Amino acid sequence: MNRTRVFLVTVLSAAALFVVGTLAWRTISGEGGGSGLAATRPEIIRIRVVAAVPVEQWVSAAAEEFKADGRSTEGTTIEVEVIPMDGLVALGKWERNSFAALDREVLPGELHRDEHEALQDFPTVWIADGRYLVEIANASFRGQFGQDRFLSDGQYRVRPLAKTLLVWGLFRSRGVPLLENLGPISWSTVHKAAGAPTGWKELGGDPAWGNFKLAVSASGGSVSGSAAIIAAAGEFFEKAEVTVEDVSDPSFAIWLTELLEAATDLSGGGTSTAESAAIFGYTAGDGGQFLESELLQNMEGIQTRWQEPIVLHYPSVTTWFDFPFAIWVGPETSALQKNAALAFQEFLLSEAQQQRALEFGLRPVDPGVAVDAEAGSLFERWQRLGVQKEVLAVEEMRPANRDVLSALARWRDLNEGQ
Repeated sequence: MNRTRVFLVTVLSAAALFVVGTLAWRTISGEGGGSGLAATRPEIIRIRVVAAVPVEQWVSAAAEEFKADGRSTEGTTIEVEVIPMDGLVALGKWERNSFAALDREVLPGELHRDEHEALQDFPTVWIADGRYLVEIANASFRGQFGQDRFLSDGQYRVRPLAKTLLVWGLFRSRGVPLLENLGPISWSTVHKAAGAPTGWKELGGDPAWGNFKLAVSASGGSVSGSAAIIAAAGEFFEKAEVTVEDVSDPSFAIWLTELLEAATDLSGGGTSTAESAAIFGYTAGDGGQFLESELLQNMEGIQTRWQEPIVLHYPSVTTWFDFPFAIWVGPETSALQKNAALAFQEFLLSEAQQQRALEFGLRPVDPGVAVDAEAGSLFERWQRLGVQKEVLAVEEMRPANRDVLSALARWRDLNEGQ
């Protein structure tokens, strides 16, 4: 090897050592610069999960077990933070970009350290109340970013976790005379009960009970409240899919107003209609429409405090909730976070966690897990109060689209302003 070649080899080797040394120093010192070059793999990866209120307790309990088991991905321990949030509230935040997603022209590698740190608060997962909310959000993302941010296929596809549905519930003492005099409970019979001039006196109950009181999220400001109003519209118009024209129809508006004059709507501040029934008893309502899971979770409190249960009645037309696990695939979350979210999704879909869902009144999506598969199943415990192990004889309302939800919001604003 001649002297020139030796010199070139020496220079190139020194340059390589300098680059490696510089990168090593930046890794050790944390000086990643604006390019985010960085780094060693972190010991802990944190993911934030925005979860629908009806599944938050189950998901939070699962997150604690997940952490206790020391679950990891690619050698990195996973920690899960669960944030309860109503689906309509979360949808509004996605559509207004309140979570601060990056502009489509900005890449994470162009961010400075403080901007990278701000992304640590960005949700990795959204567990909405229903798949239709995810689809509405994706329609908004196509306008903002030019593409979906929650996928319908592939490794990170949206997958449902558990199920529940809207059911009727009546305090036993109220249900007996109501059913005898008006027949099976429905929005039509509730409308008749609400309009009875002398209240329970003519409904066959104790006159001291006063007028019939309806427990329902009357304002429609929550997912379950809007679903209840859509179900009422479906029964009124005798169809499973309602339109903007339907919910804006003056005759329906008059009928709905008359019906909801009986509504107490004591829920609020994160309190479900079922929780209100457990706290306030008959003041919250003689009966009403509840999420099955929330009613089952609160049945012990209802019986203990008011010395009688609420009996379940399944409507002929209802709304199902399937709580899809949607992983954000945009650049705001790292590949490690996405894979950590996938690991948590698989944990929630495991047989053990599907059985655990029964303790929270949720129906498993795993067809191999029966609703009485777990000793602590609320379906087994409260079966004597009308709980159906299999719900077959109901028609499902089709989900609302963005236009229908907007029409309901306008109705709510007008109704609250009166």
